[in-house]
Amino acid sequence: MAMSNFGVAERYIQLRRLCAPKSWGDFMIRINEMILTPLITLFFVFLHGSDFMTVVPAIFTVYRAWTQFLEYNELRFAVQRMYLKTMLIGGPFIVTNDPEYIPYVFADAVTRHDEHLQRLVGVRQP
Repeated sequence: MAMSNFGVAERYIQLRRLCAPKSWGDFMIRINEMILTPLITLFFVFLHGSDFMTVVPAIFTVYRAWTQFLEYNELRFAVQRMYLKTMLIGGPFIVTNDPEYIPYVFADAVTRHDEHLQRLVGVRQP
């Protein structure tokens, strides 16, 4: 089942804090989780210097980091589509003082437009 526009905006904001951090320290932690940890783990596995209890948590950490990153990229394009649709229909219709929450503005505009089309035509848009 597809997420609502507001669900997409909420999840995008959550993942943006993780995958596109503003501080260098958080960015370096993310790079460590996604790139350095698998390289170090593979190095020790090939040297037979690591055991099962150190490899499994590293694999789960890398898997979680990459799935979040891929979901973030997918949602980034969904928010961009909402932005383009908002501009196409002459929006946005509400404003926010915090640029972090601008995806909610796009979600509102797209939701209002879809609801208006449903009332106008009487059919549900995909």
